[in-house]
Amino acid sequence: MKKTLYLLLVILITISCSHKEKEFNCEVTAMSNLSKAEVRETPEINKKKIIKDGRLGLQTTNLENAKKQIDSLVKKVNGYYSKEDLRNSDNESGYDLTIRIPVVNFEKFIYSAETGGNKVLYKEISARDVTEEYVDLETRLSSKRSSLARYNEIMKKANSVKDIVAIEDAIRKLQEEIESTEGKLRYLNDCVDYSTLNLTISTEKEFSYKPPKRESFFEKFKQSIFDGWFALIDFILALFGMWPFLIIVTALYFLIRKWFRKRRLRKQQSK
Repeated sequence: MKKTLYLLLVILITISCSHKEKEFNCEVTAMSNLSKAEVRETPEINKKKIIKDGRLGLQTTNLENAKKQIDSLVKKVNGYYSKEDLRNSDNESGYDLTIRIPVVNFEKFIYSAETGGNKVLYKEISARDVTEEYVDLETRLSSKRSSLARYNEIMKKANSVKDIVAIEDAIRKLQEEIESTEGKLRYLNDCVDYSTLNLTISTEKEFSYKPPKRESFFEKFKQSIFDGWFALIDFILALFGMWPFLIIVTALYFLIRKWFRKRRLRKQQSK
């Protein structure tokens, strides 16, 4: 009787453990499928996400004053230079500037720059709607965070090394994807919050002929002597480098000369 009760107890425990293991495996499988499918709960976006960029070319008669004027405008609108290059040639001088401007002040900056007394050479303003891309990234991020929370809950129930390793690997991949998505969102937010303007300020110079500078006769004569001397040294060194060929050519010369002499003697003897 005791043996029978013991046997029934073992069977019940086995069935219970098997049921729990199946339940755990099913939960892990469901989480895996959920992660792959990325069930989306679309977050609310209060306003559109628009990226504004532009190009503006100004021509001025006083480059330094125009640059100071732009510096003052940049400071006034709370912007900053991400790139600043000065170029100077015989015909033209100018600045190539890349300016980051808060989007709320972008139009104000453009208007102030083009009405500041300088000639506008060109003006291009573009706007790109990235709302759909932003919503998609937000949705993916929300889904991945939910999946990560569920995996952390499942980790507490794991009772084998194999399951723990599999869940840790899934959590690691999710964390990497979350960090990557967060980085893309930060980049989009930065592009939306700050517009980029490529501004060129230039001024024309009066044409003045500058003859090319020539060396004096003495300098050229001295240089010719040195060039001739170095050429002679190079020739001599080249001859020394060809000594095996010189030996072969010399030997062939004497052999051919000897053969001609013998031939001439034979002809004379035959006569």
